[in-house]
Amino acid sequence: PHAHIPPALSAKATLDEKLQFAFALYDVNGNGRISADEMFDVFRLMSPRNYTDDALQQIVSAFYSALRNTLVCEDADMAQTVPTALRGAFQSCGQNCAGAERFYVHEKIHDRFVAKVLEAATKLRQGWALSQDVDCGAMCMPKHAEYVQSLIDDAVAKGARVLVGGDVREAPPTGQFYPPTVIVDVTHDMRIMKEEVFGPVLAVVKIASDEEAVRLANDCEFGLGSNVFGSRRRALKVGARLEAGMTTVNDFCATYMAQSLPFGGVKESGFDRFAGIEGLRGCCNVKSVVVDGIPLIRTDIPPPLCYPVRRCAFAFCKALSHMFFGLGMAERAMGLTMLVRAVVAPAPKAGKSD
Repeated sequence: PHAHIPPALSAKATLDEKLQFAFALYDVNGNGRISADEMFDVFRLMSPRNYTDDALQQIVSAFYSALRNTLVCEDADMAQTVPTALRGAFQSCGQNCAGAERFYVHEKIHDRFVAKVLEAATKLRQGWALSQDVDCGAMCMPKHAEYVQSLIDDAVAKGARVLVGGDVREAPPTGQFYPPTVIVDVTHDMRIMKEEVFGPVLAVVKIASDEEAVRLANDCEFGLGSNVFGSRRRALKVGARLEAGMTTVNDFCATYMAQSLPFGGVKESGFDRFAGIEGLRGCCNVKSVVVDGIPLIRTDIPPPLCYPVRRCAFAFCKALSHMFFGLGMAERAMGLTMLVRAVVAPAPKAGKSD
């Protein structure tokens, strides 16, 4: 039995029992984070076959958690950036694996960005997601609202300021709700910068330069999605330095919407990809096939290499290596010369003392 699977489930369990175990594992963790080992154990449980760890690594494509970084450069267009930032943070009540959580905003536009965000955030309506006039629904998983509250409480205790929301008691009284929240003066010694929120929280960090933003964004064990707002050339330059599986310029989640692109992360945000050519190949068993490409020409073993090999066999192989794998035309030409020499004037037969 594996560390996270009860012995009773390791033997014979119904699919319903296995699903209950998977959700119980999520619930016990409390924060919605499942480790790689736990995820593998759940896969073992669901699979009808017994896979080794190496086999699981090859056949399972997954991402575990993510802290989605959004960098806002000083030349960002506020009319485009703010609505997109709000959508990235609060869509699906923040429960979007490719959404936005950590916002690194340049100090020259920080106050204007925050003010524009608050104009909308203070007006967000929360309730049943399918009802009219509702902007944010509820938390999907039990106890997750309490987990988000613990992140906010930790940040406030360490100096952060909540400008709207931030108190689970302000949410609708019935259901698993957490109010849309904007928090500023956030630093990297706070849990909210180290753990996935997966809730309706827009956390803002004031930065002085692109270099600082990249350094802080990369100071994280996760690396799924990222977004950069600014002039096209600048945003592309900044995005290229981010340690993430995906980067969107002046937008969010566009990499997920483009199903021709591979989706996945780096570091602790997972391995492998789905969607795109890379995702399709992950569902395939790759097989290599080689056949003679020119009709009426067949591949035979060269006479010097036929058993028993001739005295020139080693020189012949060495010459072929230079001919086919030389770093330039000069080395390949040298290989051809070595090949002719090996066949025409082979080395003398070695004596017993050689």
